[in-house]
Amino acid sequence: MTRVSRVLLFGFLACALATAACGGSEPEAAEGEAVEAGPAAPSPEAVAAANRLTQRLGDDLQLVPTQRGLAEIGYTEPEASRDGDFIVTQIRVKNLAENAIAGFQIDEFWFDRDGNTVTGDSVRFREPLLVEQVVDIELRVPRTRNMNSSNYEFSHQNGEIKATELEEIEDPEPAEGEEEEEDEDAS
Repeated sequence: MTRVSRVLLFGFLACALATAACGGSEPEAAEGEAVEAGPAAPSPEAVAAANRLTQRLGDDLQLVPTQRGLAEIGYTEPEASRDGDFIVTQIRVKNLAENAIAGFQIDEFWFDRDGNTVTGDSVRFREPLLVEQVVDIELRVPRTRNMNSSNYEFSHQNGEIKATELEEIEDPEPAEGEEEEEDEDAS
């Protein structure tokens, strides 16, 4: 076999494998019909694994779909204040994505006048940030005299974050345990 025919055979096989790995071609519609490309149904193995996980963790557990790829959030302007030897920054964040955001994280970096990193803090949520959920975030960094400016980076475990600064975000709903404490305090 010549070198050219080997290259052509290899290219043909690579195309065939790529087509098979991607699931083949798009479904064809009859004339005048539209083809809807919705999300693929979960495999039976994935459903069985999710069922086993919920059985192991308890009956009151509910799994939620999480955002893949780009997730959108809204946030208020960060407010920094001095608390003793610390700079405390308050930010309110709202999930604007179509699904819950798993592994949501915010990183704060403080820089000196030359642009060198001086200090920083990070907060990561263990539970998914649900759709339309509002949370207040507090970042604490030790105060140094070199601090000049700060920067914030948002991320999540399944992709990038598109962050939009909003003028105002409603107050977060109190957690179930917090409501009971407030009722007891009022009595």
